[in-house]
Amino acid sequence: MFIRDFLYTIKIMVRGRVSIFWTLVFPLLLATFMYMAFGNIYEQDEMFRNIKVAVVTEDESANGLNYMLDALSDGDDALLSVTRMSESDAEKLLADEEVEGIIYTDDVKLTVAESSVNASILETVLSEYKQYEHALKDIYKDGTEPKGDMSNLVEKLSEQRSYYTEKASTEGSQNVYNNYFYAIFAMSCLFASLSSIEMMGNLQANVSATGKRKNVSPQRKMTFVLAEFAALLIIHFVVEVISFIYMSCIGVDFGDRVWEILLTLFVGCFIGLAIGVIVGAISKLAEGTKIGIVIGISMVMSILSDLCINGVKYEIQQHVPIINKLNPAALISDSFYALNVYSDHQVFTENIVIMTIEAVVLIAVGILMVRRNRYASV
Repeated sequence: MFIRDFLYTIKIMVRGRVSIFWTLVFPLLLATFMYMAFGNIYEQDEMFRNIKVAVVTEDESANGLNYMLDALSDGDDALLSVTRMSESDAEKLLADEEVEGIIYTDDVKLTVAESSVNASILETVLSEYKQYEHALKDIYKDGTEPKGDMSNLVEKLSEQRSYYTEKASTEGSQNVYNNYFYAIFAMSCLFASLSSIEMMGNLQANVSATGKRKNVSPQRKMTFVLAEFAALLIIHFVVEVISFIYMSCIGVDFGDRVWEILLTLFVGCFIGLAIGVIVGAISKLAEGTKIGIVIGISMVMSILSDLCINGVKYEIQQHVPIINKLNPAALISDSFYALNVYSDHQVFTENIVIMTIEAVVLIAVGILMVRRNRYASV
């Protein structure tokens, strides 16, 4: 009987257009649009790029500064991207924001359009150079170009460039825009509650015709519940795996801890179904009302986990951290973040345990509510 109910539920789920739309199609469409909007922002605007600077060589004797600028613009990880041009051309590029600043070699002067991190880096580079200017003058006083000494000087200067050295604190992606995609998974997992509402309705004689037949059936209700719940859990988990594969293929970086990610999705579907169980167990509410409740709950929880505005979850963590500890959507998205950024599993394990406990409690209360129902006639 268990196997028959299990397979029957899977067949119904596959044919259910509403559940498939909300748990698969809608999240995939949302992820696609978000990737089109935010997918390349981090690489273009957040990650460090070499600083484009225009150099106006008014003093042809400024070989030391020119050599240093060439050294800082050499290589794949160069700090600067130097272009030499006339003053008028340089001012035009600066006005068009095609360069970050203009360096004048005659008096080692810098001009920038506005204050920024890159402007501060350029200012620091020139400040460091001026500290060695007297040494450069000594090297070039006879008009020669002692490359070896100059290389040592540039190397010494490079050792002090700690103000722009990029040091990764983790091997995972630190793209803040990934939070949107984590929140999409959280929303999709919580939408599994739509399926368990229908499952609970099919167990109540005063809600559906199927519920009447099941209540007069000699088969135990627990067998119905376990078979249908297992089928729903597997179907929704497969749907989440499909979403994960799709998002990975379009370029979202979730890290390389695939098995832990799959466990997060499984537990996320588990607690999503659990929310539907507790709401679906309220027999006095109409099915449409129950659907509205779970969609509302899922959306609010997802919004609080950065679905719409990045940083909401952080602000909650700073002021009311207990909300993030109880919000399943925040726990799901935080698990993705922890797997991508942290080297250990402490945060991930804590989140999985909390979600599992919440799901078990919700399911136990929901089943108890249904089992306590008594009908005068069926």
